[in-house]
Amino acid sequence: VQVVSGLSSPAALAFLPDGRILVCQETGQLRVIKNGSLLSTPAITLSVNASGERGLIGIAVDPNFTANHYIYLYYTNTSGPHNRVSRFTMTGDVAGAETALLDLPTLSAIYHNGGGLSFGNDGKLYVSVGDNKVGDNARNLDSYMGKLLRINTDGTVPSGNPFSGGAARSRVWAYGLRNPFTNAIDPVSGKIFINDVGESTWEEINDATTSGRNFGWPDQEGNCSSNCTGLTNPVYRYSTNRDGTPPDGQ
Repeated sequence: VQVVSGLSSPAALAFLPDGRILVCQETGQLRVIKNGSLLSTPAITLSVNASGERGLIGIAVDPNFTANHYIYLYYTNTSGPHNRVSRFTMTGDVAGAETALLDLPTLSAIYHNGGGLSFGNDGKLYVSVGDNKVGDNARNLDSYMGKLLRINTDGTVPSGNPFSGGAARSRVWAYGLRNPFTNAIDPVSGKIFINDVGESTWEEINDATTSGRNFGWPDQEGNCSSNCTGLTNPVYRYSTNRDGTPPDGQ
Protein backbone atom coordinates (compact mmCIF):
# COMPACT_ATOMS: atom_id res chain seq x y z
CA VAL A 1 0.00 0.00 0.00
CA GLN A 2 1.50 3.32 -1.00
CA VAL A 3 1.54 5.73 1.92
CA VAL A 4 2.89 8.84 0.20
CA SER A 5 4.81 9.86 -2.88
CA GLY A 6 7.25 12.69 -3.48
CA LEU A 7 10.21 11.49 -1.42
CA SER A 8 13.74 11.84 -2.77
CA SER A 9 16.47 9.31 -1.88
CA PRO A 10 14.81 8.06 1.33
CA ALA A 11 17.35 6.19 3.46
CA ALA A 12 15.74 5.53 6.88
CA LEU A 13 12.54 6.16 8.79
CA ALA A 14 11.14 6.08 12.30
CA PHE A 15 7.70 6.35 13.87
CA LEU A 16 6.81 8.87 16.55
CA PRO A 17 4.45 7.72 19.32
CA ASP A 18 1.56 9.71 17.82
CA GLY A 19 1.86 7.95 14.46
CA ARG A 20 3.84 10.55 12.54
CA ILE A 21 6.63 9.12 10.39
CA LEU A 22 10.01 10.81 10.06
CA VAL A 23 11.89 9.98 6.86
CA CYS A 24 15.57 10.73 6.22
CA GLN A 25 16.44 11.87 2.72
CA GLU A 26 20.10 11.34 1.89
CA THR A 27 20.32 14.93 0.68
CA GLY A 28 19.77 16.20 4.24
CA GLN A 29 16.03 16.77 4.63
CA LEU A 30 14.09 15.09 7.43
CA ARG A 31 10.58 14.75 6.04
CA VAL A 32 7.37 14.38 8.06
CA ILE A 33 4.44 12.18 7.13
CA LYS A 34 1.40 13.26 9.16
CA ASN A 35 -2.16 11.96 8.90
CA GLY A 36 -1.25 10.15 5.71
CA SER A 37 0.27 13.19 3.98
CA LEU A 38 3.85 14.25 3.30
CA LEU A 39 4.32 17.73 4.74
CA SER A 40 5.83 20.17 2.28
CA THR A 41 8.26 21.63 4.82
CA PRO A 42 10.97 19.31 6.22
CA ALA A 43 11.36 19.03 9.99
CA ILE A 44 14.94 20.12 9.42
CA THR A 45 17.36 20.49 6.51
CA LEU A 46 20.94 19.63 7.37
CA SER A 47 24.01 20.60 5.40
CA VAL A 48 25.42 17.21 4.44
CA ASN A 49 27.93 15.59 2.13
CA ALA A 50 25.73 13.22 0.11
CA SER A 51 28.37 11.67 -2.16
CA GLY A 52 27.97 7.92 -2.68
CA GLU A 53 26.41 6.41 0.44
CA ARG A 54 26.92 9.51 2.58
CA GLY A 55 24.24 11.93 3.73
CA LEU A 56 21.39 11.83 6.24
CA ILE A 57 21.18 8.06 6.69
CA GLY A 58 20.04 7.13 10.21
CA ILE A 59 17.34 8.01 12.74
CA ALA A 60 16.11 6.84 16.15
CA VAL A 61 13.39 8.15 18.46
CA ASP A 62 14.07 8.46 22.18
CA PRO A 63 12.11 5.90 24.24
CA ASN A 64 10.98 8.85 26.39
CA PHE A 65 10.00 10.99 23.40
CA THR A 66 6.59 11.86 24.83
CA ALA A 67 8.35 13.62 27.71
CA ASN A 68 11.58 14.93 26.15
CA HIS A 69 10.79 15.16 22.38
CA TYR A 70 14.29 13.93 21.45
CA ILE A 71 15.25 12.31 18.15
CA TYR A 72 18.72 11.18 17.02
CA LEU A 73 20.17 11.50 13.52
CA TYR A 74 23.22 9.99 11.84
CA TYR A 75 24.54 12.14 9.02
CA THR A 76 27.66 13.08 7.09
CA ASN A 77 28.83 16.47 8.25
CA THR A 78 30.53 18.52 5.53
CA SER A 79 33.54 19.23 7.75
CA GLY A 80 36.17 16.64 6.93
CA PRO A 81 33.76 15.19 5.85
CA HIS A 82 32.87 12.90 8.76
CA ASN A 83 29.82 11.12 10.11
CA ARG A 84 28.12 12.51 13.19
CA VAL A 85 25.44 11.34 15.61
CA SER A 86 23.40 14.23 17.01
CA ARG A 87 20.35 14.74 19.20
CA PHE A 88 17.59 17.13 18.17
CA THR A 89 14.44 18.35 19.90
CA MET A 90 11.12 18.21 18.07
CA THR A 91 8.79 21.16 18.54
CA GLY A 92 5.61 20.34 16.71
CA ASP A 93 6.72 19.24 13.24
CA VAL A 94 10.07 21.05 13.43
CA ALA A 95 13.40 19.66 14.70
CA GLY A 96 16.05 21.94 16.16
CA ALA A 97 18.51 22.51 19.02
CA GLU A 98 21.22 20.16 17.76
CA THR A 99 23.52 18.56 20.32
CA ALA A 100 26.41 16.65 18.74
CA LEU A 101 26.95 13.37 20.62
CA LEU A 102 29.61 11.57 18.61
CA ASP A 103 31.88 12.78 15.83
CA LEU A 104 33.42 9.91 13.89
CA PRO A 105 36.76 10.08 12.00
CA THR A 106 37.29 11.88 8.71
CA LEU A 107 36.13 9.79 5.77
CA SER A 108 38.19 8.78 2.77
CA ALA A 109 35.95 6.54 0.65
CA ILE A 110 32.35 7.54 -0.14
CA TYR A 111 31.07 4.06 0.71
CA HIS A 112 30.53 1.88 3.81
CA ASN A 113 29.17 4.51 6.17
CA GLY A 114 26.79 2.26 8.12
CA GLY A 115 24.15 4.52 9.63
CA GLY A 116 21.87 2.31 11.74
CA LEU A 117 20.55 3.75 15.01
CA SER A 118 18.45 1.78 17.51
CA PHE A 119 17.58 1.95 21.18
CA GLY A 120 18.09 -1.18 23.22
CA ASN A 121 15.83 -2.34 26.01
CA ASP A 122 18.59 -1.02 28.28
CA GLY A 123 17.91 2.55 27.11
CA LYS A 124 21.30 2.80 25.36
CA LEU A 125 21.80 3.94 21.79
CA TYR A 126 23.34 1.40 19.39
CA VAL A 127 25.18 2.91 16.40
CA SER A 128 26.25 0.98 13.28
CA VAL A 129 29.44 2.29 11.64
CA GLY A 130 30.85 1.00 8.34
CA ASP A 131 34.52 0.24 7.71
CA ASN A 132 34.85 3.09 5.14
CA LYS A 133 36.17 0.51 2.65
CA VAL A 134 39.23 -0.26 4.82
CA GLY A 135 38.82 -3.84 6.03
CA ASP A 136 41.49 -3.52 8.71
CA ASN A 137 39.33 -0.90 10.45
CA ALA A 138 36.78 -3.59 11.28
CA ARG A 139 39.20 -5.70 13.32
CA ASN A 140 40.94 -2.73 15.00
CA LEU A 141 39.29 -2.03 18.35
CA ASP A 142 40.85 1.42 18.44
CA SER A 143 38.91 2.46 15.34
CA TYR A 144 35.22 3.40 15.37
CA MET A 145 34.91 2.00 11.85
CA GLY A 146 33.37 -1.40 11.15
CA LYS A 147 31.68 -1.57 14.55
CA LEU A 148 28.44 -1.58 16.47
CA LEU A 149 28.84 1.09 19.15
CA ARG A 150 26.87 1.43 22.39
CA ILE A 151 26.61 4.90 23.93
CA ASN A 152 24.56 6.85 26.44
CA THR A 153 22.06 9.39 25.12
CA ASP A 154 24.60 12.14 25.82
CA GLY A 155 27.33 10.34 23.86
CA THR A 156 29.31 9.17 26.88
CA VAL A 157 30.46 5.62 27.58
CA PRO A 158 27.92 3.47 29.47
CA SER A 159 28.83 0.85 32.02
CA GLY A 160 28.76 -2.72 30.77
CA ASN A 161 30.60 -2.26 27.48
CA PRO A 162 33.05 -5.12 26.81
CA PHE A 163 36.24 -3.16 26.15
CA SER A 164 38.09 -0.30 27.80
CA GLY A 165 41.20 1.77 27.26
CA GLY A 166 40.34 4.50 24.75
CA ALA A 167 37.59 6.68 23.31
CA ALA A 168 36.75 4.30 20.44
CA ARG A 169 37.48 0.99 22.17
CA SER A 170 35.33 1.86 25.18
CA ARG A 171 32.28 2.48 22.97
CA VAL A 172 32.58 -0.73 20.92
CA TRP A 173 29.88 -3.35 21.50
CA ALA A 174 30.68 -5.62 18.53
CA TYR A 175 33.20 -5.56 15.68
CA GLY A 176 34.31 -7.27 12.48
CA LEU A 177 31.62 -5.58 10.35
CA ARG A 178 31.83 -4.36 6.76
CA ASN A 179 28.88 -2.05 6.15
CA PRO A 180 26.20 -2.49 8.84
CA PHE A 181 23.73 -0.18 7.13
CA THR A 182 20.94 -1.01 9.60
CA ASN A 183 20.42 -2.66 12.96
CA ALA A 184 17.29 -3.69 14.81
CA ILE A 185 16.45 -4.63 18.39
CA ASP A 186 13.59 -6.95 19.30
CA PRO A 187 11.48 -4.98 21.80
CA VAL A 188 10.30 -8.16 23.55
CA SER A 189 13.43 -10.31 23.80
CA GLY A 190 15.94 -7.45 23.58
CA LYS A 191 17.97 -9.35 20.99
CA ILE A 192 20.28 -7.13 18.94
CA PHE A 193 20.55 -7.81 15.22
CA ILE A 194 22.99 -6.23 12.76
CA ASN A 195 22.34 -6.28 9.02
CA ASP A 196 25.75 -6.30 7.36
CA VAL A 197 26.10 -5.74 3.62
CA GLY A 198 28.40 -8.34 2.07
CA GLU A 199 31.00 -7.97 -0.64
CA SER A 200 31.36 -10.81 -3.13
CA THR A 201 29.51 -13.73 -1.58
CA TRP A 202 27.19 -13.32 1.43
CA GLU A 203 24.86 -10.81 3.06
CA GLU A 204 24.64 -11.33 6.84
CA ILE A 205 22.29 -10.92 9.77
CA ASN A 206 24.36 -11.06 12.95
CA ASP A 207 23.20 -11.54 16.55
CA ALA A 208 25.07 -9.04 18.74
CA THR A 209 23.00 -9.61 21.88
CA THR A 210 26.14 -10.84 23.62
CA SER A 211 28.75 -8.11 23.78
CA GLY A 212 32.28 -8.33 22.40
CA ARG A 213 31.56 -10.56 19.41
CA ASN A 214 33.78 -10.45 16.32
CA PHE A 215 31.76 -11.15 13.17
CA GLY A 216 34.86 -11.79 11.12
CA TRP A 217 35.22 -9.09 8.50
CA PRO A 218 37.61 -8.85 6.67
CA ASP A 219 38.82 -12.38 7.54
CA GLN A 220 35.53 -14.06 6.71
CA GLU A 221 32.26 -13.40 4.93
CA GLY A 222 29.29 -15.59 5.78
CA ASN A 223 30.05 -18.74 7.79
CA CYS A 224 33.66 -19.27 8.78
CA SER A 225 35.38 -22.29 7.22
CA SER A 226 38.91 -22.10 8.67
CA ASN A 227 40.86 -20.27 11.41
CA CYS A 228 37.57 -19.57 13.17
CA THR A 229 38.77 -19.11 16.73
CA GLY A 230 37.12 -16.07 18.27
CA LEU A 231 34.81 -15.43 15.31
CA THR A 232 31.00 -15.57 15.39
CA ASN A 233 28.97 -16.79 12.42
CA PRO A 234 25.85 -14.93 11.29
CA VAL A 235 22.46 -16.24 12.38
CA TYR A 236 21.37 -15.98 8.74
CA ARG A 237 23.13 -15.38 5.47
CA TYR A 238 22.07 -15.22 1.86
CA SER A 239 23.93 -15.07 -1.40
CA THR A 240 24.84 -11.70 -2.87
CA ASN A 241 24.20 -13.04 -6.38
CA ARG A 242 20.46 -12.50 -5.82
CA ASP A 243 19.54 -15.13 -8.39
CA GLY A 244 16.96 -16.71 -6.14
CA THR A 245 19.12 -19.73 -5.25
CA PRO A 246 18.98 -20.41 -1.50
CA PRO A 247 22.41 -20.59 0.15
CA ASP A 248 23.51 -23.99 1.37
CA GLY A 249 22.07 -24.91 4.74
CA GLN A 250 20.00 -21.74 5.06
